[in-house]
This record gives sequence, structure tokens and C-alpha cells, in this order.
Amino acid sequence: MNTFVEQIFNYLSDNWAIFIIVISSVAVVVQWIYYLLFYSRILQKESPLQGNIQPPVSVIICARNEEENLRKNLPKILNQKYPNFEVFVALDACTDESETLIRTLLENYTNLRYTIIPKDPKFHHGKKVALTIAIKGAKHEHLLLTDADCYPASEHWISEMVKPFNQGYQLVLGYGKYSGKKSLLNKLVRYETFFIAQQYLGMAKAGIPYMGVGRNLAYTKELYYKEKGFAKHAHIESGDDDLFVNAVANKQNCYPVYSPQAHTLSEAPKSFKSWIYQKRRHFKTFSIYKRKHKFLLFAEPITREICWILPLTLLFNPVWMYYGVGIFLARFLVFLTVTKLNLQKLNEQKLIFFAPLFDLILPWLHLWIWGLNQLSPRKNIWK
Repeated sequence: MNTFVEQIFNYLSDNWAIFIIVISSVAVVVQWIYYLLFYSRILQKESPLQGNIQPPVSVIICARNEEENLRKNLPKILNQKYPNFEVFVALDACTDESETLIRTLLENYTNLRYTIIPKDPKFHHGKKVALTIAIKGAKHEHLLLTDADCYPASEHWISEMVKPFNQGYQLVLGYGKYSGKKSLLNKLVRYETFFIAQQYLGMAKAGIPYMGVGRNLAYTKELYYKEKGFAKHAHIESGDDDLFVNAVANKQNCYPVYSPQAHTLSEAPKSFKSWIYQKRRHFKTFSIYKRKHKFLLFAEPITREICWILPLTLLFNPVWMYYGVGIFLARFLVFLTVTKLNLQKLNEQKLIFFAPLFDLILPWLHLWIWGLNQLSPRKNIWK
């Protein structure tokens, strides 16, 4: 046994460059699959959805002490150009003046409705409880979800997001982006949000939907009740959006919408600490994803880092350095081209210059955040 191990070790020592070339080449091919088969689908011209029926829609917002955000964003939703919709707000254990604000808005908006969920001192509940109550209270079959800190990118947000319902789709994935600021943290948060959207929208377009974001998500009550709401993952406080989509989505019932008029915007976390807290909450749900989705989401960052690191080790050997440069560029140029075009498609500004840096460091940041969750689990508190 020892002799065999020694032979393997000696072979790798003598042929280390060939070993690196083979591993790196396989990683490049895998990356090509992600970028050319999945992510590039966002660039395809969308086939026009047939039908002019505009079904009644219930826009649902769950809010906990969000008075200022509701004041800024709610009128932008209430003033949407859509013939028949309501905005149903679930005020969840609010201790601020949110209800006073809603009552004031009711004087001018007949399509605004709300419910109050009182605070229970003996039982702490998360967003899923508020969302369940809101869905039950909504008047209409077609539901469009967003958050109190979000606002539509256009006055046609509702009409763009519900178009797929005319084709029989029951689940619509939208893009919830962050508004741009000059800070490096803002660019990091926006790029990561873009990359995740590029991933779930592109894979949904390829017939492999696996998640969506609650900032911009639509589905039918029929689908919600068929899945029994959030019963399968009620023990996890987060995941009202991605876990629900992961459980119910398939290529027959799910449609991604990413036209600029269908986006929502919100303010990005203003500190690194608050962003890390947000990411830790999101990472809690990953373990419940379907196995095939977990595999796809694991394989991408691993092969990405291989493409960044291994080919560069060949630069120290003049015999193999050109192979290293060639392998590195084979992935890098595809990554840069597709990323630039998708940034333009999703109307994301001033990020392409930072894309290579963020592409390299984000998997390590995600690994660190995952490690934090393993070493010091904490209860997720909504707001």
C-alpha cells in the first residue's frame, strides 16, 4: 500500500503541471456551462407573451416598524398604472406610527387595505406568520410580493410582473436590485445581488428554477395552498421566498421576468456588519434546497476559484506558463463578456470594473459567513 501511495506521489511530483492543466481545463469547461448555457440566457430576446387579460392582483407587503419606508415607497406602489389591484399591508407587531400612516393614506387610496398582527410577549414569530395572514386576507387569486423598503422601478411594475399569468404560469420570478451609491461596500452588495439574480433567472430560463427573492415575487393562491404554504419549512424563520420557490418551482409553472420596468429597488445595507447579518440569515435556508440545486450551487464557486488560482501557478515555470495564461483567459474572457452584457441587460451601472475582484473574493466571503453560522448559530430575528 505504501509503495502504491509513493508511486502516486512521485508521479504527481514529476507531472504536476499536467495535473494542474487537466484539473484547470475541466474547471473551465464547467464554468463555460454556467456562463454559456445558463447565464447567457438572460441575453436572449424574450418571446412576447400572448394575451391582454390583466387579472386582479393583490400586492402584499409585510412590515414591522417600517413607517419611514412605507411613507416613501407605498405611494409609488399605490399609483401603479394597472386597472384592478389592491395593496394589502400586514403590520406585524409594530410599535411605531405605521398604522397612523396607513390610516392617513386610506383617505386618498381606496385600493389600500391592511391588517394588524399584535405583538405576543410569549411567542416570537417571523415573517412567515405575517405573510400567511396577509395571503389569507388578500382578495385576489394572483399575488405580487415585495418588501416595505422596496419601490418599483416603473409605474408598469405590476403589469410586467403578472404578464406570465396569462400563459398559465403560476410562479413569476422578478429582480430586486439595490440602488447605487459611491461606496465600495455598495458595489460589492450590488454585484453579489446581480450575480445571484443572474444565476437564478438564467437557470430558471434554462428550465432549472431553484429560488426567488421576496422583494419581487409573484404566485397564485392556488399554488400556495397546494404546497400548504410554508408548512415544510415552518421551523426555519427565513426562507419565505427562496425555500417556497425551491419546493414548488418547475419549468412548466415558473417564468422569469427581468425587463427593467419589472425591477424593484431598495437601499443596500450601509455597513459591512449589517450585510453580514443579512447574509447569515439567508445562508440558513441553503441546507434545505433540493440536492441537485445544492450541487449546482456548490460546483460553481469551486470551479471558479480553481480557474482563478491553479492556472496562475504555471506562470512560475517557463515551459508551462503559456498554458497557464491560455487556460486562465479561456474562462476569464467568457466571464467578463457575459457579465458585462448581463449588467447592461439588468440596467446595473458602474460595476464591470470591479467584477473581477468581486468574482474572486465572494466565494471566500461566503465560505467565511457559512463558517460563522456553523461555529455560532444564532436565531434569525425578522427586523
